Amino acid sequence: MSKNWSVKRKVILLALFSTLIPLFIIGPVTFLYLNKVIENKVSITTSNFLSAVDWNINTFVTDIENVSNIIFSSDDIQGYLSYKKVSPRLYILETLSKNLLRNITIVNKPYINAVYIGNGQHEFLKLNKGESNYTGNIYNHIKDASWYKVLKQSDWAGVWVKGNETSLVKGDKSPLMFGRIIRDIGTSEEIGVSIISVDKAVFNNMFKDIKTDGDILIMDNKNIIYFSGSEKKFKTKELANILENTGDQSKVIKKINGTKYSVNFHTNVKTNWKIVSIIPYQNIVKEVNYIRIINVLLLVTSFFISVLSALLISKKITKQLTLLRIVAKKMESREYISGITFDNGDEIGNIGNRFVELYNRNNELTVKLYESQLKEKEAELLALQSHINPHFLYNTLNSIFWMAEKAKVKPIAKMAVSLSKLFQLTLNNGKHITSVKNEIEQVKSYLQIQNIRFDNKIEYLIDVDPSILDEKIIKLLLQPIVENAVQHGLEQQKDQGKIVIKGVKKEGMMVFEVTDNGVGFNSEEIFSKNQGYALKNINERIKLYYGPEFGLSITSKSNIGTKVVLTIGIKSEEYV
Repeated sequence: MSKNWSVKRKVILLALFSTLIPLFIIGPVTFLYLNKVIENKVSITTSNFLSAVDWNINTFVTDIENVSNIIFSSDDIQGYLSYKKVSPRLYILETLSKNLLRNITIVNKPYINAVYIGNGQHEFLKLNKGESNYTGNIYNHIKDASWYKVLKQSDWAGVWVKGNETSLVKGDKSPLMFGRIIRDIGTSEEIGVSIISVDKAVFNNMFKDIKTDGDILIMDNKNIIYFSGSEKKFKTKELANILENTGDQSKVIKKINGTKYSVNFHTNVKTNWKIVSIIPYQNIVKEVNYIRIINVLLLVTSFFISVLSALLISKKITKQLTLLRIVAKKMESREYISGITFDNGDEIGNIGNRFVELYNRNNELTVKLYESQLKEKEAELLALQSHINPHFLYNTLNSIFWMAEKAKVKPIAKMAVSLSKLFQLTLNNGKHITSVKNEIEQVKSYLQIQNIRFDNKIEYLIDVDPSILDEKIIKLLLQPIVENAVQHGLEQQKDQGKIVIKGVKKEGMMVFEVTDNGVGFNSEEIFSKNQGYALKNINERIKLYYGPEFGLSITSKSNIGTKVVLTIGIKSEEYV
């Protein structure tokens, strides 16, 4: 393969390989190693503080469970919930129960918002802060909550729930609560329920001394219990799928919402909550990125120095060959070659000068041939135009109109006017750009002519947004589609035909729909047999002028009808 390489290429490659190969080997290896070192360092640090948070959660959960145990085992509360009558004895038991809960204050238990104890007969709510969210019976609201079934199945133990539906304290949205069924200690019979509502600010205190570049959250299997950032940032279901089947402690690198994150998590054995740290991967490797940028700059600098040195050396060696390559490139792009002179001191110079002379002479002959052919085509077009002089057509149709008016033949007069208008809009003074309004008028003229032919067999409705009537489009887009609908859809049926034309502006483009109730057709079969030339031509014109994202689409069903949708770009008059 090296036999086919030019001298210049060999010199350049020698300089590049000797400079860049070491950098290409050392650079990636260094980046990968540094990435792993920093990833492991961040992972170890994160695991340590997650373990510390886990210990704090255990302490907090144990404290709440101890309060629940005090409530559960209290003889006064057992008696209060078991007492069925309304008597002074009930009042005494309620007072004793409230006295028990007075020790649970905002001073020694600042993270407890409220404690509820009750059943279907009687209940009370001890508030540490805020106002009660309920004025009537609270127990019925608790029974109707979706998490109450989980509470009922908890047997003697309690459960942690996120009470989105049942908040004891006004203004406390989606509170964290520890619920427990209170049972008679002697008979195990269910006698009531206790709910301890917790202020989630307790987690803020746990994390206040922790410095991290990411977010920290606590979640159970279904809900995010606490989030240091915005809960809308991550979806609970997506996070649950990531953490599923990963064991009690783990670390994964995952993309969430298109961004790469390092996800470290620890499972609290007591509650089965997952304590999760989510750090943008970019924040972890930002120090590596600085080193990467420096290395890339060195690589680019070395590359340019190598290229410059190679070019200077090769220029001395291959000056004549370089000139020949430039000549070949200009010949490839069919440019006229001037200002290039070879040194006649060697064979390559003699061949190059002769080559340029012959090429320029051949170019001049080719240009003369093209000019001759263009003049011939222009003559043919002028001759053809003289045969279809628009003034002659307008004058002739005007004469037909007045003759029909004089003979009182209204259909002929109306057809002559419509045909004259159709010719005028089609020719459009030789311009290929028209307005939406003119296109609609052209369609109306065509349909008026066809209705005269078919004795008003065609009913049509045109509904175009007035705001797009002055927009510019290429001409002859709608009329050929309507003509196609008449010829292939409505002419072949005996009943009344209908065509509906709609036009709207949507998302920076214009959308036109042409719908008919004709016999329909198989669009794939039509195009495969090259019978849909007009539609294919319109589609290609739209794509060429407006871009490949615009064009034409067809939906057709036999004996039901056809729908053609045109999507057209909007261009300013200056661009048009």
